[in-house]
Amino acid sequence: MTKGLDVGTSYIVLATQPQNDDSYDLMQYKDFRDAFYIVKPANVITQNMMEKGLAGKTFVKDTDGSFIILGQDAIDKALEKNESANRPMYKGIVSAKEKDARKILAFILQQVVGVPGYTNEKIVYCVPAQPIDQDDETFDVGYHEDVINNILKGMGYEQVKSINEAEALCYSELGDSGYTGIGLSWGAGMVNTCIMLNGEAIATFSTTKSGDWVDRMAAAATGETDAVVQAEKEAGNFIIGQQNNNPMLSAVSSYYERLIDYTTKYLSIALSEHKLLPKFNKPINIVFGGGTSKAQGFQEVFAKKLEENKFPVKINNVFQAKDPLHAVARGCYIAARIL
Repeated sequence: MTKGLDVGTSYIVLATQPQNDDSYDLMQYKDFRDAFYIVKPANVITQNMMEKGLAGKTFVKDTDGSFIILGQDAIDKALEKNESANRPMYKGIVSAKEKDARKILAFILQQVVGVPGYTNEKIVYCVPAQPIDQDDETFDVGYHEDVINNILKGMGYEQVKSINEAEALCYSELGDSGYTGIGLSWGAGMVNTCIMLNGEAIATFSTTKSGDWVDRMAAAATGETDAVVQAEKEAGNFIIGQQNNNPMLSAVSSYYERLIDYTTKYLSIALSEHKLLPKFNKPINIVFGGGTSKAQGFQEVFAKKLEENKFPVKINNVFQAKDPLHAVARGCYIAARIL
């Protein structure tokens, strides 16, 4: 079974298809929160009881006797203790802030991907692009790529390939446009952009603010934790750019608008200065996807900010991916099928 894998900061998504259907209408997805929470028992008795108490949850037992709870179970457990779950990823790459990030990511990928179903099974996963809004020597896509390659090959996959995250989004959503246009993948850690012309990725780049930035800024403004803000935000009871009776959601709405403004400014500047920008012979389509783009009012504010920030290319249509959370994994799967 060919596999496409979106290794995201907030979600790991696996795309497969039970049959090799060229229309890609039978896609199946497996979503897994890219999160972990460690619980260390005080003694052997507590350890034994905790192991029984965690039955039904996704966890692994570490060599020191502690329990590493994974996925949504980790977020739920952390919220129960008024804390935040951790992530093995930060801004689209393996986190340098977590000493066990590589090990944790391996545990999660084993849960999501599983072992190959047959010899030479193909898997394509996504990686972010280098950011254009900061000069950070610690941002190393190469090491991140090596880590995932090694994990997947250690699980038995022999044919492993990476592609850019926004490029995968274009493969998924720009078929009706002759694979020509611009794709923006709004993840938790970053916004990735791909300029595509007739199936060729002309340029890829990223900016470093996205959903996590909204959570962090709204949390600072209201005195809440990032985790609490994230949970409220994902409930979806707000519209970007509109006031809300809930102070937390009002802050989320405000920072969402600031995020979109920030991203479209950088996008307009990057395209205006890019020497390899193709001369599109007609107005282009812009597609956006990713979990951060699912908020109500996103499309309207995004289109408005593109205009306000003098986007340098004529636009035909600005639209959301049919399945924003799964579109990148779908694009990775399409690439794997081509292989």
